[in-house]
Amino acid sequence: MNGGSADGRTWDLGADGKVALVTGGAAGLGRACAEAFAAAGYRLVLADIDRQSGEASAAELAAAGPGAFFVAADVGLPAGAAAAVGAAVEQWGRLDLVLNNAGISGRGSPIEELEEENLDRVLAVNLKGPFYVCKHAVPAMRKGGGGVILNVASITAGAGSADYAAYAVAKAGVMTLTRSLARRLGRYNIRINCLNPGSIEGTGLMREERQTVDQAQLQLQKMAKLKNIPLGRAARPQDVANLALFLASPLARHIHGAVLTIDGGESLGYQ
Repeated sequence: MNGGSADGRTWDLGADGKVALVTGGAAGLGRACAEAFAAAGYRLVLADIDRQSGEASAAELAAAGPGAFFVAADVGLPAGAAAAVGAAVEQWGRLDLVLNNAGISGRGSPIEELEEENLDRVLAVNLKGPFYVCKHAVPAMRKGGGGVILNVASITAGAGSADYAAYAVAKAGVMTLTRSLARRLGRYNIRINCLNPGSIEGTGLMREERQTVDQAQLQLQKMAKLKNIPLGRAARPQDVANLALFLASPLARHIHGAVLTIDGGESLGYQ
């Protein structure tokens, strides 16, 4: 399927007949990326722990694109990651693209109040999940002659977070995982890169953070964040989806082992 540009030129995204696995694909950023992949011609596998939203999203995407289905899987567990990859290969016979998007922020707290259960779960979903998915995806991609892996990190990986240290540490690990695997996977024609978003409106992570914040405090936090974004707004999920689609395409065929920040300048510390 072809894509287009503002000046009327078109390009081949090279996605027709290919298969994409999106973890955390039921809603938010994962759903936006899945929509972009479907529009480009990918057949989809959405993996998520939210069965109701996942099945609804897969049905909508299947009706509008070349095909999609949902698999209930907790990729923070080895068996869940194996099931997600296995479902893609079993259903479509191949795997060409993986977006490791599943993530949770966990409960915000200072380090002295951090609970072991919270720490373990944040590290499992955000860091172990991409490890496990890559472990099973790489053999499938090698068998098919290559592929693309996109890992989703966060600008907190570099800046840190006062109340979400576990999340920031996990995302820093995702960046290093990307660079480490890039050293090996290039020889197999598997490109791997990392998306490094800043604040994103309407995503599950932001809603998760806001559950324990009253509305007045939330508004103050939002205004403070906007002051630190030179472009004056948080990203929309489609902004990040557009970057993911570009990185998956032949237009990015020589981008490998990179961490690409998409944050409207938020990480510059603008005042």
